Amino acid sequence: MNFKEIRNQQTNKKVMKKHIHSYTGALLLAAAMIVLASGAAKAQQYHTIYWMQGIPQSSYSNPGLQPLPNYYVGFPGLSSVYSGFYNSGFAVKDLLRQNADGSLYIDDQNMLSKLKNRNYFIVDMNLDILSFGFRYKDINYLSFNISERVETRFGYSKDFMRLLIEGNDGFRQEGVAAQIGSPSFDVSHFREYGVGFSRKWTNELTAGVRAKVLQGMSNINFKKTDLSLFTGPDNYELLLNTNLLINKSFPFTLAPLEDIGDNDFEFEEEDLRNYLTQTANMGFAVDLGAVYQLDERFTFAASIRDLGFINWKRDAENFRVQGEVEFKGFDFNEVFGSDNDTDFDETLDSIIDLFNLQETTSAYALMMAPKFFVSAAYNLTPMHRFALLGRGEVFAGGFYPSITASYNFQPINRFGSTLSYSIIHGNYHNLGLGFHVNIWPVQLYVVADNYFPALQPHTFQTFNIHFGLNIAAGFSSLKDGPKASFRW
Repeated sequence: MNFKEIRNQQTNKKVMKKHIHSYTGALLLAAAMIVLASGAAKAQQYHTIYWMQGIPQSSYSNPGLQPLPNYYVGFPGLSSVYSGFYNSGFAVKDLLRQNADGSLYIDDQNMLSKLKNRNYFIVDMNLDILSFGFRYKDINYLSFNISERVETRFGYSKDFMRLLIEGNDGFRQEGVAAQIGSPSFDVSHFREYGVGFSRKWTNELTAGVRAKVLQGMSNINFKKTDLSLFTGPDNYELLLNTNLLINKSFPFTLAPLEDIGDNDFEFEEEDLRNYLTQTANMGFAVDLGAVYQLDERFTFAASIRDLGFINWKRDAENFRVQGEVEFKGFDFNEVFGSDNDTDFDETLDSIIDLFNLQETTSAYALMMAPKFFVSAAYNLTPMHRFALLGRGEVFAGGFYPSITASYNFQPINRFGSTLSYSIIHGNYHNLGLGFHVNIWPVQLYVVADNYFPALQPHTFQTFNIHFGLNIAAGFSSLKDGPKASFRW
């Protein structure tokens, strides 16, 4: 069945709304709850801000780095807002192209040619509800934060995207199977309660830890995936080899799927309150970091972020499909072009039976996606610093590196700026900028790892912007350097 032909078919909206939209509507409502709760979308890169110690939130990437302010209090809901995403597969210009006369057209084949065998789409969400920190006895720094976070990871193969765009006709003509591979998908909404402690242990070494209690809200996860699809050369019969386990934990019950059209997905105000305050899905994570000052010129740093897990228990459901399935298809017009609900129900039931779907309600645990940082900085003068940062993230069994070169300019403690260039997962178009300014006692900061989207929005594959407001004061004098960290 060719998806381009399907797009031209006229479907009955009443039947589609009752059955299909009941299911997808539940997922969309859950996603909407996540977005509303988090308040902002972000791809948690933390490249440019890493060495901006005038900003207290710079310690989020390394709890061993002590901020310059002796104390700070974040404005509730405004101290850390960070928005962005990353797509490794293609840019907008690869899909939306321009004719000689200036008109635009969709070039899906050009987009497919840009894809790698393995591609990723990442959107992480974060909003600090409450945060504060202070220096204690010169050598210690304590901090606390409550943050709403959402982490989204979607990994897909080139054949998967080709199947969505072209249908299975191209694979049928070639006589090969569509190697969907192992599509990975994970969306988690959780609240983080973090307590950080950093100490200057020797004149050279400063190290710290941030312990985090995690309160899970929603999750959907593809635990095991191994899919291939073969189309018969003389017809459109499909042979699907699959090993798929989908786990979910959000306030909608999906099982049994054959009754999905009759389920009630209404979400009341009390349900929202219960959703945001429930404590059934708990977890724990830790951040570790250290800074070593070799001499007045050279400083080295390393850290690990989000080493931990969440146990998902509330409204947990599991859907497993395993084995070889032969599917001979159905008449699309007969099912969707009719007002008869029975036709759709019978077709949906037959598909569920065909795939031998197993539905359970077992709790499950998921590890966080850990992030690794290693960096070296060269202090040319107390006002000028050059740094190199390597960052890596573990996701779905793979390791995804990036590297950033930055220049920091700090003429006075109450103002600082930075310029950076990053190579992020093979993407070379990432020019970052950032600054912080203190008009006592209020601090404003804005940092971004990539400003190219503002200049050429059709070319970018990654974008983020991090901004916030703090009450920050008690800076050490610049000539003396930070009391409990290292000299500039």
